[in-house]
Amino acid sequence: MNVVGEQIASARTSRGLSVEDVAASTRLRPVIIEAIESNDFSLSGGDAYVIGHLRMIADAVGLDGDALVDDYKRH
Repeated sequence: MNVVGEQIASARTSRGLSVEDVAASTRLRPVIIEAIESNDFSLSGGDAYVIGHLRMIADAVGLDGDALVDDYKRH
């Protein structure tokens, strides 16, 4: 299984979305999305926020939020 950030980046690009598109639909700053796509969760401010961010991003890029959160928790 791909790591979380790679799954998000792959889904985003396969849908033709930019980081800015995802930022606009989630209201997250682009720098946070870019960090998450690089598997850097330090800008999210803790696990509870990471999980919320992952669910919002998953919805924006067409991924299963529950599966993405489960992958995050496993790694």
